[in-house]
Amino acid sequence: MKFAFALFLAIGAASTLGAQQAPAGAQGRGRSNDPNAGAPYTPAAGARDLRSVLFNWMWHEGMLKGTDERDMVATLEHQAKGTIQVDGQPCTLSKYRASTNYQTLSQRINYTCARANGQTSSNIEVVSWQYAWNEDTPGAEIAGTKGKVAAMPAAVQERLIRIWASPQGAPKSALAGTMNTWTLGANPGLVIADGATTVGNTSVSWDAAGKPVVTFTIPGVPGATGTATLDAKYMTEKVVVTQGATTTEFTYSDYKDWNSPLNKIEVFYAGRLIERKNGAVVRDLTTGETETGNVYVVAPVPASVRSAMNVATKAPTIVFAKQEPPATTTTPVPRLGAHPDLTGNWAWNDWIGNYMGNGGRRLVPG
Repeated sequence: MKFAFALFLAIGAASTLGAQQAPAGAQGRGRSNDPNAGAPYTPAAGARDLRSVLFNWMWHEGMLKGTDERDMVATLEHQAKGTIQVDGQPCTLSKYRASTNYQTLSQRINYTCARANGQTSSNIEVVSWQYAWNEDTPGAEIAGTKGKVAAMPAAVQERLIRIWASPQGAPKSALAGTMNTWTLGANPGLVIADGATTVGNTSVSWDAAGKPVVTFTIPGVPGATGTATLDAKYMTEKVVVTQGATTTEFTYSDYKDWNSPLNKIEVFYAGRLIERKNGAVVRDLTTGETETGNVYVVAPVPASVRSAMNVATKAPTIVFAKQEPPATTTTPVPRLGAHPDLTGNWAWNDWIGNYMGNGGRRLVPG
């Protein structure tokens, strides 16, 4: 089987991705496993198997791009307004920016808000695989940047759940659960066989209203299971994550391309996002703008955090299986004056930065 972009998760006994490989004979109608052969995969009208649901999910959210229709959403910038819960109290946001890199399982959320009594709170929450920390300055303690960080080991799982239960994160982790090798950037139509409703750790069923319900494991969070309900347009409507006695519910609505007018690329994101933990609302966000054009998002782990957290779980190893330029891993972090550039305005100069490859456009199936 040919993979566009693979992440090998060496996470041992705590693995949540111990799924089986899709059959080598899996092929689309009129298309083989070779991403350069035949016509693109198109699900049959009314198909209810896992392959068709995962394909429709990614397709209708605008994640599949290029002539071989790979998942090209590698990073995400999201700005919003609304409220979050701080120390058990609602706090009205004046700034909220989430920068996510799905390739490195990392996210930085920078917010400022005011409570009802006028007290202002601000924080920068970061997670990178099994490390979590707070920064008082974006990129603090990295490449000479001033500022301090505080290791937050108890926040790792909550922050990873937030990534992998998000509108685009959920289909990525659902697809990952079908494979031994996590193929980041895969087309579901090329790696799952027709007809199956369960493959590995991922399954699909249909609720009484006729909506697809996809169940999958959350990467890097042992014992956490996500259940995603999709709407009539195969958009992520709700994701409920259970882990022991804790239930986190995410609801999403008002999808559209929230990118700036100069960069509309038909990647659709939720305009309203509500997060509840054991029934209590902890985040209620209204989207202002997104950037889904594969911007530069980095969250290197500060040395002080590495020394403060005893992480035994090995981080993913990135492997490029196709003959395409690999990402540069030795180039220094871009800088703005004396500080690293963490604004999200830099693009990787590799395959993921070219959405359409050698061209092509296809109408939405169905």
